[in-house]
Amino acid sequence: MARASREMRGFVGTAIVLLSAAALFSQSDLPPTAAVPSPQTAPAPGEQGTLSISLAGNRQFCVNMNELDFSEAARKPRQKRNSPLITTMGYKYQLSVSRRGSSGVTKLFESPTIRTVRWEKEIKPQQPPQPRLPTPQDLKSASRPLGTNKIPRWIPEHTCTTLQNEYSFPLEGGRYDVYLGFDLLSASGQWVPLQSDFITNLIVEKGKTSRVEGKVDYSDGLRTVELSAPGQADSTGSR
Repeated sequence: MARASREMRGFVGTAIVLLSAAALFSQSDLPPTAAVPSPQTAPAPGEQGTLSISLAGNRQFCVNMNELDFSEAARKPRQKRNSPLITTMGYKYQLSVSRRGSSGVTKLFESPTIRTVRWEKEIKPQQPPQPRLPTPQDLKSASRPLGTNKIPRWIPEHTCTTLQNEYSFPLEGGRYDVYLGFDLLSASGQWVPLQSDFITNLIVEKGKTSRVEGKVDYSDGLRTVELSAPGQADSTGSR
């Protein structure tokens, strides 16, 4: 009888442990990425695979002189401005990933800044000397700090850049969000997001290549930036 009682207590204790473990690892307590159904199992950290990004289209990305909105002050008649209105000082692009379960973004590739403006010294038309009193404009010009008498000149040959047809990067196993983005250098010196796309929850496995297909194209004045993964729904990150 005592032996049966001990066996019953052992069975009850084992059942409690199993029920506790089931509650601990219930679907509702799992991180969002683990609850996404997938035909593959996420690999263990530390085991490297390869991310391959191939691009279709003509792979050209082009900008114009005024990608950003004008301010009211910039809308003065051209004859009242000292230089042409340019808000695009340059641009660059990057390929980045964010690993699910970790914070931060890793830049896999970043292009050099493609400058679209050069600064030239302003040349004023020659006028015959004549005696006169200084005007308020003369006094204002004389009070300008040195180095502000330069005007921007657009560089047409830097308007477009062509991306490679394929990029490849080693990555630790896991689930990743993959991003391709183009940023604009504004007249204030700040970088502003211009156009991008991304995919989410891409699985990278040890010893395997995870492929991402993209399209970068500039035709008839229309820019296209798209990313997708075979066997996975298209992204909703384009803007």
